[in-house]
Amino acid sequence: MSEETTNKDPRWGEADRDKKAEAILRTVELSADVDAHVRQRVWLDVGCGSGGISATLAQYVDHVIGVDPESWDRWGQYQNDHSNLILRKASYGDLPTTIASESVDIVVCNQVYEHVDDPFELLRAINFALKPGGLCYFAGPNLLWPIEPHVAWPFVHWLPRRFAQQIMSLLGSRRPQDLDAWSWSYWKLAKAFRRSGFDFDNAVGKRLQAEMQRHTASFLGRLMITVASSSIASFAPILPGFIFILRKAKIADRS
Repeated sequence: MSEETTNKDPRWGEADRDKKAEAILRTVELSADVDAHVRQRVWLDVGCGSGGISATLAQYVDHVIGVDPESWDRWGQYQNDHSNLILRKASYGDLPTTIASESVDIVVCNQVYEHVDDPFELLRAINFALKPGGLCYFAGPNLLWPIEPHVAWPFVHWLPRRFAQQIMSLLGSRRPQDLDAWSWSYWKLAKAFRRSGFDFDNAVGKRLQAEMQRHTASFLGRLMITVASSSIASFAPILPGFIFILRKAKIADRS
């Protein structure tokens, strides 16, 4: 990496990046068409941060590109370890000049939308990058959940931002500036997906299924997990966070 690399570990830590990447991979596999062969595809990790998820995915899939508006100390080692991994300093707005149009099969957009200035532009950039029929794993927090996940304070994300930060400071928070995310509701995100040209599925149940199936091999156990996952997915609008699988229309579907 170049001398621009100045960032070390993010404030949210690096723990369990490998497990999160594996859960993302399993969720995409459960959500994809039978013939999608998602491991033999090109993946793009938008907002990859220090690169842990991208590096883990590179162990399982053909090619991974990670982009982030900041460069990170770990990037050099990750790229040395994985010849099929490229990490680039670029924001979502830079994607049209960073990668070719319709050149990736799977996009990972994990806990990113709430941190960007324009989520609609983020979705347009994802659409630009995806091949026809491509998928995007899209996850992030729910505005309606009473606890703001980045600061673990209740209700502050429902208040005017400056006022909320002042309240946090008065009540003893040492870093009220960490309240810097802007989450949306289920319905606002759904409207944004449609407006941006995506079909979408709620994948919370698929993610839960992917996690729990690691711990049981019996048919009955897997059946119970599938039923429970479907039930939980119906509560998506009020869960702490969202997981969606977005689908870009195939060329035949556009005609």
